[in-house]
Amino acid sequence: MKQLVLIIFNLIYLTGYCQYPFEESPKPVYEEFNDWKLYDLTETKQQADYTITINDFFETEALTIQLTSYTGDEDQASSISIFRGKTQVQKLSEDMFFSTLNIFEPIRITDFNADNLKDIKILIPYMGNGIAALNVRVIYLIQSKNNKFSKISYDDMMDGNREERDFNKDGIFETITMKLDNYENNNYWTFNIYEFTELGLTNANEKNNYPIMTQYLYKKNFKITNKISYSKMKTYALKQPKEYNWQK
Repeated sequence: MKQLVLIIFNLIYLTGYCQYPFEESPKPVYEEFNDWKLYDLTETKQQADYTITINDFFETEALTIQLTSYTGDEDQASSISIFRGKTQVQKLSEDMFFSTLNIFEPIRITDFNADNLKDIKILIPYMGNGIAALNVRVIYLIQSKNNKFSKISYDDMMDGNREERDFNKDGIFETITMKLDNYENNNYWTFNIYEFTELGLTNANEKNNYPIMTQYLYKKNFKITNKISYSKMKTYALKQPKEYNWQK
């Protein structure tokens, strides 16, 4: 009997039955790089740099990304410096503290917006406890034709990496965010979706009948709740993700 239960359990998971509705849509194929290097300059410059280099990112030239946090001024935002070869081409601010504790996720590279240019995704966990352990900072660097990047960043909740999806199969991926909401003394995960556009992220809920909500249970639950009407779910929509920031 136990063996039969195990077979049924495996069949359910292997056939993809246990998944969120958006996971039926195509997902991107990433290149992943995780060779982060720490340069501790706290004694001389009161800062710590975390760098990663991707060779031949710009055809024959390397891309280096440097995440910097400043230890001398708690109010000073961190920064993201971008180098083409050995030349710095951009420096963007980011309201997230980088440390050896939260830089362990790989950089993920793919073309999110179907313009034939490589884009970058960086996940930085907040390192909380309990449900707060799901809190992360999501950072996208979207490449433009001049080989510079616009930065999209926001707060989200996820366990590992939540993959983007191509809802309408046009080659442009949408990103899905998750937040925890309360309705009539029950908690629900709410999923909003956003498109990558020239103006950063644009809400794409209406095009795809989102947001959707699944009840928070003490087990995996992928089913859209039938306890809340779709019209009520729409009241939990967010025009932009939490703590959204867009810079060119």
